[in-house]
Amino acid sequence: MQKHKVQNQNNIKENNCKLVLNLIRDNQDSFISRADIAKITRMSATSITRFTDLLSEIGLVEQAESVINGSVGRNGIRLKVVEDAVLTAGISIDSDYIEVCLLNFVDRIIASRKLELEKRVYLPEEIMDIANTVFQQLCRDAGYPEDKIVSIGIACIGNVDYKSGTVYFAPQFQWKNVELGKIASKIFEQPIFIDNDLKSSIVGLTHRNKEIRHEDVTYLSIGMGVGSAVMYKGTLLRGSNNAAGEVGHVILESDGRPCDCGQIGCVQTYLTKNSLIELCQEEGRGITKVEQIYEAYRNKEEWAEKFVNRQAEHMAMLIRNLVYMYDTKYVFVGGAIISDFPEVFDLTEKKVESLLHENLYVNLNLNKVEGKNNSGIGAAFVAQERWLDQLLF
Repeated sequence: MQKHKVQNQNNIKENNCKLVLNLIRDNQDSFISRADIAKITRMSATSITRFTDLLSEIGLVEQAESVINGSVGRNGIRLKVVEDAVLTAGISIDSDYIEVCLLNFVDRIIASRKLELEKRVYLPEEIMDIANTVFQQLCRDAGYPEDKIVSIGIACIGNVDYKSGTVYFAPQFQWKNVELGKIASKIFEQPIFIDNDLKSSIVGLTHRNKEIRHEDVTYLSIGMGVGSAVMYKGTLLRGSNNAAGEVGHVILESDGRPCDCGQIGCVQTYLTKNSLIELCQEEGRGITKVEQIYEAYRNKEEWAEKFVNRQAEHMAMLIRNLVYMYDTKYVFVGGAIISDFPEVFDLTEKKVESLLHENLYVNLNLNKVEGKNNSGIGAAFVAQERWLDQLLF
């Protein structure tokens, strides 16, 4: 039986206030008045005025120019959110970089900075110190004092407890049971919200694309690691341990290559940047960078064509499994491999059709993600939403 949260009068008022705020934010680039909101929500004009007055008092909403409502009646007053009313930071932690961005209240990234990491194991405290240094520099460059940033979201690789901020394991850093939330709170002295990088990525991807924000979506990322995240109607699928979508450690070959998680034949031992280099070296080729593989592929070298086709077959099989597991209308594929070497996506897309039943393939929207840093942007969105919930609720 599904558990239901008891809704008292205060809960209803708070939720309605958030609804009104979101309507104003969603219509930031158009014209929306109190009368428009009353029509959309079917709430009374008195209630809408009460909510908008409250949002104005706490500095989230302001009145703009008049809206012409035709020849009859008074003009309405356009409402809009205050762009810098809520500023949050998003920090993306990957095995090879840290990226920080600042997000304003109209969902625009106003500044970002990326720092490449050395190829070594880092302590959690080191990573947070580096992230704080990047954050401080970014605030100075953007012209905002650090205390203007009301909360910070952190997207971290590995299996993460988003409620406590504990990283149960992040094999790339050799972290186990790290209380990253507590460490970050001491260093930043700000409200901290931590989640898995792929779950943050799908939030960033869908939040920036309104047409898919409330659809069924799977996001697959392939780069230094492999992972996925799933949303149904705008709600994240988390699983009992926040591990739903952790396909990087699904076993692809039962007698395959060893993985740094301790198992054999995981997906990420065949599709990540490092694994592609290692696979080439195991074949006796002097490959030290993924770029060399694709340069040879573009030059139509026979070995590279076979190698990249095999990579595309593995990717197509993974996408097939995601379609059968989650059955979402949209599947987005991104990450450094896809953005840097788009031809592998084109090859993969052609192979997917033969692996799916016709009805599943016909109804599938398979898309390539062009942009990067969806995880940092998603972390900033999450920090914004949770801070607003604390403010309003």
